[in-house]
Amino acid sequence: LCILLFLRMSTQDDITVTAEDQQMINKFARLHQNFVSLTDEIKSLVNDVQNLNEAADEIMLLGDDDSIPLKLGTSFVHFTPESAGERLESMKNESEENSTEKTKEKEVIEVEMNRLKATLYSKFGDRINLEDGDD
Repeated sequence: LCILLFLRMSTQDDITVTAEDQQMINKFARLHQNFVSLTDEIKSLVNDVQNLNEAADEIMLLGDDDSIPLKLGTSFVHFTPESAGERLESMKNESEENSTEKTKEKEVIEVEMNRLKATLYSKFGDRINLEDGDD
């Protein structure tokens, strides 16, 4: 995903791009990058929560005598169904909290991006495009 930032200058309406304008364009680009990154992280965290819920459901189907290997880092550690369930619940809560934090960060970035967009579009009109483009 790339963002298209460009100015189309016409001979009739010469608009000067000031250093401040360029700084706003650069700031918008950085914010957009962070926004896209946070969106991806949130999707990953939501997927993690779903996977952890499915794993917890599977654990409930096992007997109490079964040993459950859980991957922690690069190693597998064997847990009882009860302790595995507790561990999965802890991991799920952590992922949900991270997702909530990332969502709040994303909202703050979106507000700032919208402010910059309004400012830049008011000056440059259709000569600038701050919309998403696909790679």
